Amino acid sequence: MKDKKYFLLLPALILIIFILIIPMISMLKTSLYNSPFGENISYVGIQNYLKVLKDFGMSISVKISFIWASIISFLVIVLGILISYMIEYKVKNKKLMFIISMLPWIIPSYMGVLIWRSLIYGYGTDSIIKNLFNLNTNIFTDIFAGFGWGVFISIWLELPIVIMVLISAYQEVPKELYLAAKIDGANSLNILLNITIPYIKPTIITWFLITFANHFKDFTVPFLLTSGGPPLYEGFTAHSIVGITTTLGVFNYFISNTHYDFGIISAYSVITAIFVMFISFIFLIRRTLSLKKFITFVIVIKVLSFIFNPNIILLISMFLYFVLLKKRNLFVLVVSLDFAMMIINIINNGFWSGFDYIPIISFIWIIFKEKTPIIPQNTYFRMKGLKTLIKYILLIVLILIILLPIYNIINISISGTNNITTTFFPERFTLENYSRIFSEIHIEQNLKNTLIIAFLSAIIVPIISYPLALFISKNNLGWILPLLIFIDFLGGVHSIIALFMVFKKFHLLNSLFGVSLVYATHTLPMATFLIKGYLDKVPKELEETALLDMTRIKSYIYVIFPLSIPAILVSMLIGFMKGWNGFIPSLMLLNKDTLYPLSVKLYSLIGEPGTSYPRWDLFSASSIMNIIFLGIIFIMIRKPLMSGVLKDRY
Repeated sequence: MKDKKYFLLLPALILIIFILIIPMISMLKTSLYNSPFGENISYVGIQNYLKVLKDFGMSISVKISFIWASIISFLVIVLGILISYMIEYKVKNKKLMFIISMLPWIIPSYMGVLIWRSLIYGYGTDSIIKNLFNLNTNIFTDIFAGFGWGVFISIWLELPIVIMVLISAYQEVPKELYLAAKIDGANSLNILLNITIPYIKPTIITWFLITFANHFKDFTVPFLLTSGGPPLYEGFTAHSIVGITTTLGVFNYFISNTHYDFGIISAYSVITAIFVMFISFIFLIRRTLSLKKFITFVIVIKVLSFIFNPNIILLISMFLYFVLLKKRNLFVLVVSLDFAMMIINIINNGFWSGFDYIPIISFIWIIFKEKTPIIPQNTYFRMKGLKTLIKYILLIVLILIILLPIYNIINISISGTNNITTTFFPERFTLENYSRIFSEIHIEQNLKNTLIIAFLSAIIVPIISYPLALFISKNNLGWILPLLIFIDFLGGVHSIIALFMVFKKFHLLNSLFGVSLVYATHTLPMATFLIKGYLDKVPKELEETALLDMTRIKSYIYVIFPLSIPAILVSMLIGFMKGWNGFIPSLMLLNKDTLYPLSVKLYSLIGEPGTSYPRWDLFSASSIMNIIFLGIIFIMIRKPLMSGVLKDRY
């Protein structure tokens, strides 16, 4: 009977093995062969890896990914702390501000990026952004503009979920602490820095790491906005061309499209997976990560960096960290020396050759592991009029940034032109675009495909997550949840070619069911987390009473399952949204126009930067239809999703 409980693992285990593990094993095997178009011809051992390690473009791409993820993670957490604090404590109409801040969440990333591209670039930089703010930037030729706007849009898309999580964390801070601080004369800044942030520090660290790991393998924003960005001078190598936003996800996509040898493609993907695994491994062991383990991790990264870019300064800094294994009290000194050596290396060899991740990672370690410093009280912001003015200016800027893209796409959709509007009002008002999306491109077929994928994902999610959540909850195996997230991080653009080959063998290419399996698998960690939290609250006495009349399995089906329906419905809705908003798997695993979901269809209307004839009129009308539908879904899931998380105030 005890062995039967392991059957609860089977649904999730089968899907994880099929969608994540088998493609990784297949990719590892293929990387050892000369494999033109996926047919393994001859065994070449590590020759493919030696070729990849000679590609300096790969090294630059890893550094771009690190800088990209670091900046986005830092800024989104800082902005999330400030905005959520303002909504929770400084705004009268909390519900309205919360809803406004959540609006970017209902706009899929593949849509939001293209909307912002029309705002920023327009036609040859003649855009609304230029006309409104006099910002004449070219994201395709200016590396700072390309990178900066990419970071901005990523933050815009990421911020809503961070705000929601942090508001939830704020509500767990004991109100007695705030009361005592106010009695002592502390102002809002002191309370935020000395009470709120230290108390919610575990949540901040967790979401920083999750955000970092997700953006380290980012694809959608850098690809759709700038298609890898303006090329770097050092990025022109014998094997690849790297731009300022050529993250690892974009780099692997370009490699897969420019090489016919799947052995080489797989070698690139395996090395990418190794970097992603290291990042996600930090998340997995973050609570038990000792300084010794961290130093060991740093040494491994140093070795990998030296393989890509051998130089004497890297060798010296590697030796210093070896010394730290015996003299850990010198950690701050060694990190400072390492940072100084990185600066010297950059001066001597250029930024992309000299930049080193390790000093940055080590400083983040110091910040996260050390206690938050006590900030002395001050009276700088005691002027109520000035504080009120600053608060309203920030709120107006926030609302403008959130609503401007939505207004822009409405503006294009009701304009009687296919051009990107560069003025704040439509040239000629018309609603004919909304009828044309049905008469010309037959958007109803894409809508049908999207609904099928989304519904299948919603059905599969509870089938795999409910039994797994039961197993974790009843056996107190909470460590499985971070392990699930770790495994999920292995999926991405770097593994999509291997997944393509697996789907080809199982005849699942051009299958809406196959695509839904991918989305359901990537929904598994969050769905399991939600359901487990609900199951943990079910009284044990209820289950013990049920066991007097039935078997344990029957109690799970007839007693526990009905009580878990609210959490299961939320997990289904999240799976539905994942399937509805999904882009990369649909783009790579479907190649028939009649099977395209809305995401791929909308992408096909605009295409990559430089597409000769983008259909902005039809794209905008289709996007508004999509946003309306997703808005209805958001209204449906808002109450059950926020219940017990954001309480009754939202």
